[in-house]
Amino acid sequence: MSKTSDPKRDSLGEVTRRSVVAGGGTVCFALLSEQALAATDAADVKTPAMFTFTKDSEAQGMAEYQGIHEGKGAGRVKFFRFEGAPAPANFIIYDLPPGSSEGVHVHFLDDRNGEGSFDEYYYIVSGRGQMEIDGEIVPVAAGDHVHTPLEVAHGIENTDATDNLKVFLTFIKRGNEPSVTTPPKP
Repeated sequence: MSKTSDPKRDSLGEVTRRSVVAGGGTVCFALLSEQALAATDAADVKTPAMFTFTKDSEAQGMAEYQGIHEGKGAGRVKFFRFEGAPAPANFIIYDLPPGSSEGVHVHFLDDRNGEGSFDEYYYIVSGRGQMEIDGEIVPVAAGDHVHTPLEVAHGIENTDATDNLKVFLTFIKRGNEPSVTTPPKP
Protein backbone atom coordinates (compact mmCIF):
# COMPACT_ATOMS: atom_id res chain seq x y z
CA MET A 1 0.00 0.00 0.00
CA SER A 2 1.35 3.41 -0.83
CA LYS A 3 1.46 5.97 1.94
CA THR A 4 -0.74 8.99 1.38
CA SER A 5 -2.07 11.53 3.84
CA ASP A 6 -5.81 11.64 4.31
CA PRO A 7 -7.00 15.20 4.98
CA LYS A 8 -10.61 14.01 5.37
CA ARG A 9 -9.86 11.61 8.22
CA ASP A 10 -10.17 14.21 11.00
CA SER A 11 -13.49 15.50 9.69
CA LEU A 12 -14.85 11.92 9.62
CA GLY A 13 -13.28 10.82 12.90
CA GLU A 14 -16.44 10.81 15.00
CA VAL A 15 -16.82 8.62 18.05
CA THR A 16 -20.24 7.24 18.96
CA ARG A 17 -21.59 5.18 21.84
CA ARG A 18 -20.85 2.10 19.73
CA SER A 19 -17.17 2.93 19.99
CA VAL A 20 -17.20 2.59 23.76
CA VAL A 21 -16.27 -0.84 25.08
CA ALA A 22 -18.41 -1.62 28.11
CA GLY A 23 -18.80 -4.32 30.71
CA GLY A 24 -15.79 -6.29 31.84
CA GLY A 25 -13.73 -6.06 28.69
CA THR A 26 -16.33 -7.57 26.38
CA VAL A 27 -16.36 -6.41 22.80
CA CYS A 28 -18.99 -6.50 20.06
CA PHE A 29 -17.84 -8.90 17.33
CA ALA A 30 -18.33 -6.22 14.68
CA LEU A 31 -16.99 -3.44 16.89
CA LEU A 32 -13.97 -5.60 17.58
CA SER A 33 -12.98 -5.11 13.97
CA GLU A 34 -12.89 -1.40 14.53
CA GLN A 35 -10.43 -1.94 17.39
CA ALA A 36 -8.27 -3.93 15.02
CA LEU A 37 -7.82 -0.70 13.09
CA ALA A 38 -5.99 0.72 16.08
CA ALA A 39 -3.39 -2.03 15.78
CA THR A 40 -2.33 -0.82 12.34
CA ASP A 41 -0.07 2.11 11.56
CA ALA A 42 -2.14 5.26 11.03
CA ALA A 43 0.45 6.46 8.51
CA ASP A 44 -0.60 3.58 6.26
CA VAL A 45 -4.14 4.92 5.91
CA LYS A 46 -5.06 6.20 2.48
CA THR A 47 -8.17 7.19 0.62
CA PRO A 48 -8.27 5.59 -2.80
CA ALA A 49 -8.73 7.83 -5.81
CA MET A 50 -12.09 7.73 -7.50
CA PHE A 51 -12.54 4.73 -9.83
CA THR A 52 -9.58 2.73 -8.61
CA PHE A 53 -9.12 -0.36 -6.47
CA THR A 54 -7.66 -1.11 -3.08
CA LYS A 55 -5.88 -4.24 -1.96
CA ASP A 56 -5.29 -5.44 1.58
CA SER A 57 -3.77 -8.60 3.00
CA GLU A 58 -4.86 -10.85 5.84
CA ALA A 59 -1.22 -11.04 6.91
CA GLN A 60 -1.04 -7.31 7.65
CA GLY A 61 -2.72 -6.02 10.78
CA MET A 62 -3.92 -9.18 12.56
CA ALA A 63 -4.44 -8.36 16.25
CA GLU A 64 -5.34 -10.57 19.22
CA TYR A 65 -8.38 -9.88 21.44
CA GLN A 66 -9.70 -11.53 24.61
CA GLY A 67 -13.34 -12.19 25.46
CA ILE A 68 -15.18 -11.41 22.25
CA HIS A 69 -18.77 -10.86 23.48
CA GLU A 70 -17.77 -12.53 26.75
CA GLY A 71 -16.62 -15.55 24.78
CA LYS A 72 -13.91 -17.98 25.84
CA GLY A 73 -10.23 -17.36 25.19
CA ALA A 74 -8.67 -15.06 22.63
CA GLY A 75 -9.00 -14.72 18.88
CA ARG A 76 -7.02 -12.96 16.17
CA VAL A 77 -8.80 -10.34 14.07
CA LYS A 78 -8.13 -8.65 10.73
CA PHE A 79 -10.32 -5.72 9.68
CA PHE A 80 -10.22 -4.86 5.99
CA ARG A 81 -10.22 -1.05 5.80
CA PHE A 82 -10.99 -0.20 2.16
CA GLU A 83 -11.16 3.53 2.94
CA GLY A 84 -13.53 5.38 0.67
CA ALA A 85 -15.48 2.26 -0.28
CA PRO A 86 -19.25 2.57 -0.15
CA ALA A 87 -20.88 1.76 3.18
CA PRO A 88 -22.49 -0.09 4.85
CA ALA A 89 -20.61 -3.39 4.23
CA ASN A 90 -17.57 -4.28 6.37
CA PHE A 91 -15.27 -7.30 6.18
CA ILE A 92 -13.20 -9.03 8.84
CA ILE A 93 -11.41 -12.33 9.37
CA TYR A 94 -11.42 -14.13 12.69
CA ASP A 95 -8.90 -16.83 13.52
CA LEU A 96 -10.11 -18.68 16.64
CA PRO A 97 -7.85 -21.29 18.26
CA PRO A 98 -9.30 -24.51 19.73
CA GLY A 99 -11.65 -23.83 22.63
CA SER A 100 -12.09 -20.10 21.95
CA SER A 101 -15.40 -18.49 21.08
CA GLU A 102 -17.39 -15.40 20.42
CA GLY A 103 -20.10 -15.11 23.06
CA VAL A 104 -23.76 -15.07 22.11
CA HIS A 105 -25.01 -11.56 21.32
CA VAL A 106 -27.77 -9.82 19.37
CA HIS A 107 -28.05 -6.73 17.14
CA PHE A 108 -31.14 -4.49 16.99
CA LEU A 109 -32.19 -2.03 14.29
CA ASP A 110 -32.47 0.75 16.90
CA ASP A 111 -29.08 -0.21 18.43
CA ARG A 112 -30.71 -0.31 21.91
CA ASN A 113 -27.87 -2.39 23.35
CA GLY A 114 -24.99 -0.49 21.74
CA GLU A 115 -23.92 -3.51 19.63
CA GLY A 116 -24.70 -1.83 16.31
CA SER A 117 -27.51 -2.58 13.86
CA PHE A 118 -25.77 -5.30 11.88
CA ASP A 119 -26.88 -8.24 9.81
CA GLU A 120 -23.92 -10.63 9.87
CA TYR A 121 -22.81 -13.21 7.33
CA TYR A 122 -20.34 -15.84 8.55
CA TYR A 123 -18.37 -17.82 5.96
CA ILE A 124 -16.28 -20.66 7.40
CA VAL A 125 -12.95 -20.57 5.58
CA SER A 126 -11.33 -23.45 7.47
CA GLY A 127 -11.80 -25.58 10.55
CA ARG A 128 -14.98 -26.58 12.30
CA GLY A 129 -17.04 -25.51 15.24
CA GLN A 130 -20.56 -24.67 16.25
CA MET A 131 -22.79 -21.65 16.31
CA GLU A 132 -25.53 -20.94 18.77
CA ILE A 133 -28.28 -19.28 16.75
CA ASP A 134 -31.52 -18.30 18.46
CA GLY A 135 -30.95 -21.00 21.09
CA GLU A 136 -30.18 -23.77 18.59
CA ILE A 137 -26.72 -25.38 18.27
CA VAL A 138 -25.68 -25.50 14.61
CA PRO A 139 -22.49 -27.36 13.56
CA VAL A 140 -20.32 -25.42 11.06
CA ALA A 141 -17.36 -26.46 8.91
CA ALA A 142 -15.25 -25.15 6.03
CA GLY A 143 -17.46 -24.02 3.16
CA ASP A 144 -20.53 -23.24 5.30
CA HIS A 145 -22.20 -19.83 5.09
CA VAL A 146 -24.54 -18.61 7.85
CA HIS A 147 -26.63 -15.43 7.88
CA THR A 148 -27.66 -14.02 11.28
CA PRO A 149 -30.18 -11.21 10.79
CA LEU A 150 -31.16 -8.46 13.19
CA GLU A 151 -32.74 -9.59 16.48
CA VAL A 152 -31.39 -13.15 16.23
CA ALA A 153 -29.02 -14.09 19.07
CA HIS A 154 -25.84 -15.72 17.77
CA GLY A 155 -22.26 -16.66 18.61
CA ILE A 156 -19.58 -19.03 17.30
CA GLU A 157 -17.16 -21.44 18.99
CA ASN A 158 -14.20 -23.50 17.80
CA THR A 159 -14.95 -27.05 18.97
CA ASP A 160 -12.00 -28.71 17.22
CA ALA A 161 -9.27 -30.14 19.46
CA THR A 162 -6.33 -29.16 17.22
CA ASP A 163 -7.17 -26.83 14.32
CA ASN A 164 -8.06 -23.14 14.29
CA LEU A 165 -11.46 -21.98 13.05
CA LYS A 166 -11.11 -19.25 10.43
CA VAL A 167 -14.20 -17.15 9.68
CA PHE A 168 -14.71 -14.46 7.04
CA LEU A 169 -17.40 -12.18 8.44
CA THR A 170 -19.34 -9.62 6.45
CA PHE A 171 -21.42 -7.27 8.57
CA ILE A 172 -23.87 -4.79 7.12
CA LYS A 173 -25.22 -1.82 9.03
CA ARG A 174 -29.02 -1.62 8.78
CA GLY A 175 -29.85 1.25 11.14
CA ASN A 176 -29.40 4.99 11.04
CA GLU A 177 -26.82 5.37 13.79
CA PRO A 178 -23.64 7.08 12.56
CA SER A 179 -20.88 4.86 11.28
CA VAL A 180 -17.77 4.74 13.39
CA THR A 181 -14.91 5.92 11.22
CA THR A 182 -12.16 5.68 13.80
CA PRO A 183 -11.40 2.78 16.11
CA PRO A 184 -12.39 3.06 19.77
CA LYS A 185 -9.69 3.83 22.28
CA PRO A 186 -8.23 0.66 23.83
